[in-house]
Amino acid sequence: MNMETLLNRLLTYFQISESEYQKLLAPVSEENFAIGHSFKDIDKCVEVVRSAMKENKKIYIYGDYDCDGIMSISILVKMFSYLSYPVSYYVPSRYLDGYGLTLKHAEEIVKNGYDLLITVDNGVTAFEGIEYCKKNGMQVLVFDHHQTDEVLPIADYILHPVVSNFGETPTSAGFVTFMFAKEFLGRYDQYLATLAGISVVSDMMPIREYNRNLLKLVIEEYEEGQFFNIDLLKEKESFNESAIGMKIAPKVNAVGRLVEDEDSLIKTVQFFTSEDKNLLLNYNEWINSVNSERKEITKIATENSKEVDTSKAAIIAVINEKEGVIGLIANNFAKKYLKPTIIFALDASGEYYKGSCRAPKGFNVVDAFNKLDKYMLTAGGHESAGGCSVKKELFDEFKDAFIALAAQTEIKEERPQTIDLYLNEITRENYDLIQSFSPFGEMWQSPKFKLSRIRTQSLMYSRDTQHILTSIGQAARLTGFYFPKSEISQYQFVDMIGTFRISTYYGKTTVEFLISDIYQSEK
Repeated sequence: MNMETLLNRLLTYFQISESEYQKLLAPVSEENFAIGHSFKDIDKCVEVVRSAMKENKKIYIYGDYDCDGIMSISILVKMFSYLSYPVSYYVPSRYLDGYGLTLKHAEEIVKNGYDLLITVDNGVTAFEGIEYCKKNGMQVLVFDHHQTDEVLPIADYILHPVVSNFGETPTSAGFVTFMFAKEFLGRYDQYLATLAGISVVSDMMPIREYNRNLLKLVIEEYEEGQFFNIDLLKEKESFNESAIGMKIAPKVNAVGRLVEDEDSLIKTVQFFTSEDKNLLLNYNEWINSVNSERKEITKIATENSKEVDTSKAAIIAVINEKEGVIGLIANNFAKKYLKPTIIFALDASGEYYKGSCRAPKGFNVVDAFNKLDKYMLTAGGHESAGGCSVKKELFDEFKDAFIALAAQTEIKEERPQTIDLYLNEITRENYDLIQSFSPFGEMWQSPKFKLSRIRTQSLMYSRDTQHILTSIGQAARLTGFYFPKSEISQYQFVDMIGTFRISTYYGKTTVEFLISDIYQSEK
């Protein structure tokens, strides 16, 4: 088989034509990454901020505690710092404030004499808070990307991918905020673009059109040593979509998940806006320690599942962990047991339970929530994940009804969609071909490949026989961690699912087929 046929298989996998592939290969520049797309009223937003600065008005930025929210606040704070204009900002606490601009905070903002409020990653449903600010003589700009209601708040201007007719592909608040900063500064700023690229991955936006172009550009332009703080977060990884998704975003999100007080939460914004290397080293250590705590809590809660009943069609449990980690724990259970899972934590008021739901393919979370609406105070989400709150006195009824719904649903373990591959195709040339389709992410998944009917007798193992380490020629190998010889050798032939990666060891570069799953070959 030659490389051309692997290209055809990749085109089929991604459901694109040869000419569409050629467009993917076209160079992306700072001028053309969003060509043909513009936000209605972006010039008016720029004018509002410019005139506020001319009149030396007090500006307040209100954001969100997740990675997209932190990137959005940081983009604006950094933009104003370039112009040496002082602004105030606020990272709400998941525990003390909840999501979005509240009336209580709007009252504080007005009381403290601010003239212009900019909400980022929230605002399109903050009717009361925005109305209060407007009635008290403030100007309000909203930079958001969340689902809107039929009516919009009475802000001066709203920048939003749909409301502002930017484009059909959903994008992050960080992207929206970056486009404003680009217009305001009159130039493309690489650091601000990098923060926007991180937000696109962290908020799981589709890697298509302008999202893909910006991310591709940011990855291509990134140089080690250029942005000290981002180098710290990604550790020794190359800067790419995988480093953002596996290293950078989880660390930033961990702070919003676990930290309660606002004074500590602002450290994340300071980490992305300061030039002080000592402060960055100090805060990086703190962010890592919070992330380690997040991992530990999630691991212990999943492993100590004695008090969690996993025998029914769905897993529903109330645990004593912080609300910020219940989604991660639910995800672990759903994957481990292949069952719809809702993990609840008691709300601070003590009156109801807040839950986070994850479900395998075949079970629709939103449909289930709609059917059980009478038990719930709030509910929302999409097919495979959602959040809800249930009054304590209705909890047992809700639990029984949810389990009954799950029992009516057939859930099959889905094997991933794969591309057929031959051993002699594990080459550097083909690795580069696969990478030409990158960056990968939401709605543009990194392809998985399948090697069929591999003779188990031909496999080589590590010294302790726990890992597959089989050389293929001079510069390629099969690598599979935790596939013990004792298990694999009971089959004569196996199918292997995996991905390509490059491994450099003592200066020697090898193309590896990294195995994720092994199945006995069908006859």
